[in-house]
Amino acid sequence: MIETRTFQIELEMQERDDGRTLTGLAVPYGTEAKIGNYVETFAPGAFEGADPTQVPLMAVHDRESLPIGRALTLTDTPAGLEAELRVSKTKLGDDVLELVKDGAATGLSVGFVPVQDRWDAGHTRVERVKARLVELSITAFPAYDSARVLAVRSEDRARTPRLQIARRHVG
Repeated sequence: MIETRTFQIELEMQERDDGRTLTGLAVPYGTEAKIGNYVETFAPGAFEGADPTQVPLMAVHDRESLPIGRALTLTDTPAGLEAELRVSKTKLGDDVLELVKDGAATGLSVGFVPVQDRWDAGHTRVERVKARLVELSITAFPAYDSARVLAVRSEDRARTPRLQIARRHVG
């Protein structure tokens, strides 16, 4: 069964590339989130070995629609899984990018399948030791507050003032 978790994103717009690449922390390691009746964390390296060519970027986990892009890179760091995401030049991709740039879409969410978990005796806390990454999604409502889209890269020099920093949230 595919599970989903949504993380808060931070936008720091930068003038690079083509304006269709989002970068940031997709999954924070060691950060607690209340999920129903238990607390969840992801262990460092939980998504180690994830193949970015197999990870689509979706809008709000809508598996009934086509993806809005895909992962370019996935990098395990001490802080968590960092992702570089490409948003395709489609109507929905354009709409999502505008919402991200305007600060209206404030969540980055991961769809995953648990592979190895470590539960406490009371089944009230779980550490996701190993998980299979199925997809990433842009969403509006976060469960975790520390995953962030750090940049939207752009070559559009005319928009430089707007692209410098759209929103900065440290949490």
